[in-house]
Amino acid sequence: MPGLLDGIAVLSLFMRLIKEQSANGGTGAEIGVWKGPCFYGLIVALIEAQDGERVRSEFIKKFLNEYHDVAIYTLLQLSEFTTTNSSPKSIDTVISLLSALGQPPPPDHEFENFYADISAFGQKHKSNLLSVSAYKQRVQATWLTVLRSNALKEQQRKTLLRLMSHFIAPWFLKPEMLMDFLTDSYNHGGSTSLLALSGLFYLMQEKNLDYPQFYPKLYSLLDADLLHSKHRSRFFRLLDTFLSSSHLPATLVASFIKRLSRLALNAPPAAIVAIIPWIYNLMKSHPTCTFMLHRVIRDDEDSQSRLQTHGMIDPFDPMEPDPTRTGALESSLWEIETLQSHYHPNVASLAKIISEQFTKQAYNLEDFLDHSYQAMMGMELGTQERGFRKAPVVEFQIPKRIFTDRLLEEDGNVDKEVGALVRCLWDFK
Repeated sequence: MPGLLDGIAVLSLFMRLIKEQSANGGTGAEIGVWKGPCFYGLIVALIEAQDGERVRSEFIKKFLNEYHDVAIYTLLQLSEFTTTNSSPKSIDTVISLLSALGQPPPPDHEFENFYADISAFGQKHKSNLLSVSAYKQRVQATWLTVLRSNALKEQQRKTLLRLMSHFIAPWFLKPEMLMDFLTDSYNHGGSTSLLALSGLFYLMQEKNLDYPQFYPKLYSLLDADLLHSKHRSRFFRLLDTFLSSSHLPATLVASFIKRLSRLALNAPPAAIVAIIPWIYNLMKSHPTCTFMLHRVIRDDEDSQSRLQTHGMIDPFDPMEPDPTRTGALESSLWEIETLQSHYHPNVASLAKIISEQFTKQAYNLEDFLDHSYQAMMGMELGTQERGFRKAPVVEFQIPKRIFTDRLLEEDGNVDKEVGALVRCLWDFK
């Protein structure tokens, strides 16, 4: 505790000295103090301090978020530090300091709180301090030094991607400057690609930036690992948004439906119960894809007879990387019909909605996304507070023997007990 109090006391004293020096150092001193080695040394000490979370929190609360000029000059020093001598550990601290800035102010915002007296500032410098656009440009430049840092590790890249849509992209006056980082992350593969989705789609939707390979790359992310990933729910939420537009070609939408249907055959039940309602909703919003459920065969009777007897080759090409050329729209969703015989009764019942009339407007996908084995078991068994929803039906007969011939004489040396097959297989004579 004494060390913590000393750190906070030193911080307060240091900031007071900077304020006095800027006020009494003569013409130009007010700027030179903030841009000089004194304040830079303070920022470096805050970044590199061991167990300095409380001191950094104090700086953020009392100075960074309170005074606009402190924020501006802190950003300048953070940019210089990150460009010259950053390390993976210091990058974490810089990210936390920048994240503390929150959302950008509105264009008509007027800055009023200043730590130093800005009345003596030159008109040009004062106008830059008061400009929202200049402030956003400074934040943008600082974030770019972090995004382009060679010290950036995989986990830090994921952290930045989580912050992208709400805490990074809104600051950028030129959002196209984020494209390199996002596309590089999107091409990274695995969970990094999943996390890059929302930021990349934000730029495409809100800033009208073009990325032609977005949907082919999105299609390539659909694999068996995805359905076992901890990011599965997040991905389905994003996928629901990405494919919601009615202007998307039916061939592309059908490929996503078919690919997920194929993956559902080997997916855990918790993933399947999310896939089926998602397919239902997509069918409702893209009626052309319902040909995958019911297609009238217009060939002659002999062709229909051969088809019913021998079946057909699925025209869907699962190895085709382009979702507009997979042939999925000419295929059928036989995978979903297969799931109607799934071992889990909830999955089997849910799969039958595809074979019924589409009278329901749409399913709320949120009701199905966060299922797990534990949650599905709880639905069946109930909780300790509620008890069983329905008393389980139990009917069994305790066998006299399992592996041995115990008490076989009582049955006339004829083994007719339950489990006789197991004992026969267990006999290695």
